[in-house]
Amino acid sequence: MDVEQKGDGATQEHIAVDTGDKAAAAKLWAVYISEAEKYDKGLVESWKSDMQGMLIFAGLFSASLTAFLIESYKTLNLEASANGSTLPIPSPASFIPTTTSVVCNALWFISLGLSLSCALIATLLDQWARDFLHRSEIRSAPLIRARIFSYLYYGLKRFNMHTVVEIIPLLLHASLLLFFSGLVAFLIPVNLIMTTIAALILLLVVVTYSVLTLLPLRYFDCPYRTPLSGGVWRLFHSYPTIWAQSTSRSTLSDDTMVQAMARRAVEDSAEHTIRDGRALVWTVKSLSDDSELEPFVEGIPDVLWGLSVPNYSDPPGWGSGGPQYGQRYSYADHIWELVNNPDVRLCDRIENHLRSCDTSLLTTEVRKRRLIASYKALWATATLFHPKQFPTQPLLNFFQWKRFFKMEEDSDILHYSVSAQALLQWKSACAVEPHSLELLDYLAKCRIDIEQGRELDKRPIILILKEVFWDDYYVQRLNQSNLTVELISEIETVINEIRSNTRFNYLEHMAGLDSETYQWRETLELVLLPSFKVFKDEQALGYTLDRIVRDQIQNLNTENCVWIDTIIRDLYCSYTPDGPTAIPSGMIQYLNGRTEIDHSFWFDCAGRLLSNFPTTLSMLSSDRLFVTEDKLLSALWRLTSSSHRLGFDRSTIYSCVLEELAKLGVSAISISVTVLVKNKIYGSLAWGATDENWLSCLNHPLLPTKTAVAAQPDSVVMDQDNNISTSQDIMWNRINEGMTALLAEFTELCGSDPFLYNAVETLQHIGRNLWPTLVHEDHQIQFAQAIGKLFESPHGAEVLPSVVGLNIFTAYAIEGVALYAIIREFAASHQKPPGATRWL
Repeated sequence: MDVEQKGDGATQEHIAVDTGDKAAAAKLWAVYISEAEKYDKGLVESWKSDMQGMLIFAGLFSASLTAFLIESYKTLNLEASANGSTLPIPSPASFIPTTTSVVCNALWFISLGLSLSCALIATLLDQWARDFLHRSEIRSAPLIRARIFSYLYYGLKRFNMHTVVEIIPLLLHASLLLFFSGLVAFLIPVNLIMTTIAALILLLVVVTYSVLTLLPLRYFDCPYRTPLSGGVWRLFHSYPTIWAQSTSRSTLSDDTMVQAMARRAVEDSAEHTIRDGRALVWTVKSLSDDSELEPFVEGIPDVLWGLSVPNYSDPPGWGSGGPQYGQRYSYADHIWELVNNPDVRLCDRIENHLRSCDTSLLTTEVRKRRLIASYKALWATATLFHPKQFPTQPLLNFFQWKRFFKMEEDSDILHYSVSAQALLQWKSACAVEPHSLELLDYLAKCRIDIEQGRELDKRPIILILKEVFWDDYYVQRLNQSNLTVELISEIETVINEIRSNTRFNYLEHMAGLDSETYQWRETLELVLLPSFKVFKDEQALGYTLDRIVRDQIQNLNTENCVWIDTIIRDLYCSYTPDGPTAIPSGMIQYLNGRTEIDHSFWFDCAGRLLSNFPTTLSMLSSDRLFVTEDKLLSALWRLTSSSHRLGFDRSTIYSCVLEELAKLGVSAISISVTVLVKNKIYGSLAWGATDENWLSCLNHPLLPTKTAVAAQPDSVVMDQDNNISTSQDIMWNRINEGMTALLAEFTELCGSDPFLYNAVETLQHIGRNLWPTLVHEDHQIQFAQAIGKLFESPHGAEVLPSVVGLNIFTAYAIEGVALYAIIREFAASHQKPPGATRWL
């Protein structure tokens, strides 16, 4: 009893588990049912429609054939032949039907039998199809219905119902062929001419039928086929040698004609590209209203741009390391065709699509979705006009669009519209550039004519203005007044702004948003006019940077702030003055407020900032736009403490900075900055030293007068083993000695009050590139005493770990006594601050 109960429990548990699995798989099988139901219904409906046509044709054909048989069967017996005849009747024993009569009646009776059989099978097949659909819908549970669908469908394939369907039209075609053959036999004893005509018709039907049978085997896009085409295909499959002689070997591996057709349709070829282009042109031409065009517009960005593999070779600050968007070129030519086709004009269609959003007929959500889709499509399409990727393609001018400069009010839409409008504006500026240059040349000639008092022809200016500008403002002014020098200057200014301010304006709009704009990296790469000088003036640049840094300062140190860094970097680099200028206060605030400044910023801006610091330091405090001296010096400290090298020889610029620093008062921050600037001068001397100037560098006034590194001009030789000149070795040792003396001086100051600005970081930066080499003993003693004093300083515990961690102690010696030993002896006689002992 216990065993039975145990067994029943196991069975129930199995049933419960099985029921749970079925319920979990219900959604999967529901998808199968949806697809299978559509396929099966489509298949059955096609069979039913074919059978209805077969029934009608078979009925009409059988009726016609019966009329012929009524006349032809009389030739088979004497009574039928004699009925109603006035000719002598032969005796029954001697009557023999003619061969043509037998052949004619045999063919026609067979034809009638095939026709009636075709009608019968078509009727049965129609009934089977309805029964198939009925049985597949008798249960409602997804799993049961799915299994019924599968069971019945594979039953169709198992019993070759597809073959039966193909046999029905074959029987009808054979019946028709037999009828024509019988007609020829029927007309032989009647009339030779009629027989010849019937025979020619029969021959034409046979040849045509044969061609229609074989043609789709060779050309897979041929719409003609017969029920014998599939059988001939399988026959050729059975004999590869025959097949290889009649068609391409590449289709031998296909099981069916449909599979061969499908593969041929998707093969890459010139014909494939032409077909795709024609299909897309037809598609857009057939889209009559905006609701039909919208899905096509939404698909354009994904066709032209898509996710690509992240590029880990980019600078660290350029991207987040995640998936990046990359341009796709497979459909570029097709989109170009849609843009340039006069019957399509895709860009104009999209612009009209945008204008439809200005009506009050759309709901808020629909309008928003349509605007975003249109701007994304315009952005992606505009990338096709970049001369770098597509140098042979003509450029289009979008300035004539009525909605070109409309600024969206919705911030979500702005994220897309700003990028799209910037790219379209850049493309338009490139498109009108030849006209702009022509106009500038003509205006220069007009200026000379005005000065010399000659008569002017304004017509060429008006014609070119209509090509360059998007409105007729200047055209109307020229029509209403004479051309003056002031008007010429105004037009020249506007032309220069069109040509050169696109990137600047895009950055300004982008900075006003609370997050990065659509495809901002790619837009910045494409919106660039390197051959033209940016026309923005210095004052506007400064105020713009101040506003951006002020508005975005809270986002600067978040994870997703790369776009803000890029805006600030590009805006500062967009203005290229003729000489040094004051650094905008926004840049000073950025240097002080940004936690981590990436490599790309230093690469692009550090040299420009350094060149402008002497001018900024020399300005009066009231002229620095709310930048205090401490903020200015802290920004300079940030710049000089960066590990980025600003070039091989910047000693002149650093010397200018050092001169301006000397004019300022001594403070904790000015000392740290001055030490860093001196250290940079040493580094510039080292990188700028050559075999020709090494001696002058060796005696640079900033280097210490006491030295252990001495050299004469006649000591310059070449080291044959390492191919390094002795002069370079001497120079590097001298520079290292100067850095060591500077380190000793700064270390000594670290033990005094007030505590120097960022003392530990400054000390680490100075000692970062030091290595053991020749150093005068006075500098070693000063360094050792400075370290000893740190033991008495309240700041010693903070500074000593960085000092002792330097790698310069191993080789310094004074009369055989190591520098490290001097430090230990000095430290032993002084009180050590807490935490300092373990560093020795």
